[in-house]
Amino acid sequence: MAPQHDIVDLFNRVTVEGLTPMQRVHLDWQHRWRKTARANQFVPRTDWTELGVLAGRGFGKTRVGSEWLARAVFEDESGFDSCVIAPTYQDVKFTCFEGPAGILNVLPSELLADYNKSDNVIKMYNAAGNICTIRGFTAEKPERLRGPQHCRAWCDELAAWQYDEETWDMLMMGMRLGPRPQVLWTTTPKPKELIRTLTTPKASRIIVRGSTYDNRANLPDTFFDNLVQYEGTTLGRQELYGELIDPEESGIIQRSWINLWPAAKALPKLDFIIMSLDTAYTEKSLDRKGDPDPTACGVWGLFTYKEMSHIILLDCWEDHLGLPDLMKRVKKELEVRYGDDEDVALIKPMFGSAKPMSSGRKPDLLLIEDKGSGISLRQMLDRQGIQAFAYNPGRADKLSRLHIASPIFAQRRVWMPESDKKPGKPRSWCEPVIHQLCSFTGERSIKHDDHVDQTTQAIRVLMDKGLLRLTKPPKRTEGDRPAPKVYRNPYSQ
Repeated sequence: MAPQHDIVDLFNRVTVEGLTPMQRVHLDWQHRWRKTARANQFVPRTDWTELGVLAGRGFGKTRVGSEWLARAVFEDESGFDSCVIAPTYQDVKFTCFEGPAGILNVLPSELLADYNKSDNVIKMYNAAGNICTIRGFTAEKPERLRGPQHCRAWCDELAAWQYDEETWDMLMMGMRLGPRPQVLWTTTPKPKELIRTLTTPKASRIIVRGSTYDNRANLPDTFFDNLVQYEGTTLGRQELYGELIDPEESGIIQRSWINLWPAAKALPKLDFIIMSLDTAYTEKSLDRKGDPDPTACGVWGLFTYKEMSHIILLDCWEDHLGLPDLMKRVKKELEVRYGDDEDVALIKPMFGSAKPMSSGRKPDLLLIEDKGSGISLRQMLDRQGIQAFAYNPGRADKLSRLHIASPIFAQRRVWMPESDKKPGKPRSWCEPVIHQLCSFTGERSIKHDDHVDQTTQAIRVLMDKGLLRLTKPPKRTEGDRPAPKVYRNPYSQ
């Protein structure tokens, strides 16, 4: 951001003797800030509607937010309400309001009318002598923003918001005061979907970038001595230099580990097909993120390549379906055939083989997680003569399950069909699966992780059944005979 000269111009235009006492305080305050701030800490007085500060730890982001909001409130004679949103109420109070770089420490005491600690409300005077309100909110409770309306907002540490998209949406619906509402957000970046969206180019959107080292003059040398260990690391790029890391870079699964099955090549001979479902069919219920999860389905084919078992994604989809519609969809998908007797069929999403129904191979196993919605679906399917295998992950969380499945990816034994229109790229319907697998780093790291679940449970079951081994099976010679089975009476001990 280029240095702003409007304060200098203001000094040249005004006669100090003609100012009110509050205007003199304001002028002195802005003059001191101009002498202290760096060029990339000035917020322009142009007609922007959204300004984001994406910078490393210790850059001075909080000071930028505090200075801008307090100054903007004073200079706006309309007296409209403003707000501050931080990850928690403690962050609002102890960082944005009362912190060393918070509003109460940058705002001249003469301009402060009242501060309610329990309600997180600051009241200050504007240039017209009217009292204006700055109210604090937390991203832990997005619904508190349903109703209040504002003309400007400062969103602090946006990447650390628990319910980021829900809170942002509620805020946007309340930004309806004044001719041009403004939102300024400050954060150390994380590869979250909202951050990626807000950093894409857009008219009236300004993005300011900076690093920890920009503020070196105001930070202790010992602090920088401790930062040496993070130089060159992904964490250092994110936390020190404010770089927005591609979410797939920090994932457990690497995109380069996934093979592409040539578009013009026939399917391999499929030894086993598993249809894996991660269910969520109750439309009226919301998950903990406040966003309804879809049901995710993946159809995986097992085949042998270079004496090792490999898997290929034959089909996948996500959809929000009620129980009756989900049952119809599952029954239909179980009739789809993949490949044919001559192994010449190509993959087509949700259609399978174009050959007559007598050719190709149907899914051998329907896999449904043994949880609330999955249990109900299995019970209903069982009444219609369709048996499903119940997958119980035990105490393993989503991340642990992905770690268990990761060696199969690392050994380059997972395949996706190549696009016939974009050589070297997977087919477009594979992208949601690949993106989720390569971006997932734990709970809430991505908006939806349903394809992670359906993939890991399919691989886990194939591994448990001995169909997908981590090592080559031992070669048998003609003289080898299977070891005789030893019968043990289970009641003898």
